[in-house]
Amino acid sequence: MQSSPIDSLTIANNFRYERKFQVLTTISVKELVAITKSNSAFFKEVFHERQINNIYLDTDEYKFYFDNVDGVADRQKARIRWYGDTLGELKRPKLEIKLKKGLVGDKWTFKLNPFMFNNSFDAKTLKRIFSSSELPKSIYEMVVGLQPTLVNSYSRRYFLSADQKFRITLDYNIKYRSIKKNRNNFDQRPQQETTNVVELKYSLQDDQRAQTISKEFPFRLSKNSKYVNGVNNFMSFPE
Repeated sequence: MQSSPIDSLTIANNFRYERKFQVLTTISVKELVAITKSNSAFFKEVFHERQINNIYLDTDEYKFYFDNVDGVADRQKARIRWYGDTLGELKRPKLEIKLKKGLVGDKWTFKLNPFMFNNSFDAKTLKRIFSSSELPKSIYEMVVGLQPTLVNSYSRRYFLSADQKFRITLDYNIKYRSIKKNRNNFDQRPQQETTNVVELKYSLQDDQRAQTISKEFPFRLSKNSKYVNGVNNFMSFPE
């Protein structure tokens, strides 16, 4: 595993807070939308609903997974993201590196060349994608040794406060697929998550106001990670 890209690549950071609420699916999406719109911050739905798909990447030792589970303050996560159908030709995939420093986070995004995501996808395919894409050298060196560890997909709706300082995303219909280095079978039915995720995102200077907004939601803050939840569905680690 190479050193963090922070050590060798300078990118303007946009650290922000992300407050997550994990909600049982017994509360319908319609109810969650109504709760969001009734908030005193006057959230309005923006953009359009879309399906998000991710291939999560990790070391052979699952370092990113265990850093999250163990609550390591400074940690990172790597994934390939695209929108639309999960399987088939991915015309605009992107590599995302998520950085976490204490309670705030940032995300770096890099374009990848198009590729087919189907049962023939394997670790060798992944390395070819990274090699052919124009990634910064330090980012390439970081991810080329990583392995695919999880696939997930979910529907997302977007909401923006009246003052445009706060954004809420509502993720539902969350599904997980196992992925291996080779011999994959994505035709198997994915595992369905039993919770939805409401996430409040905002800049560092708006934390005080965000606490008031959060208190109006009838659910608790949660240290939720789709990656950790998905890995837990498929893997069994010794204690």
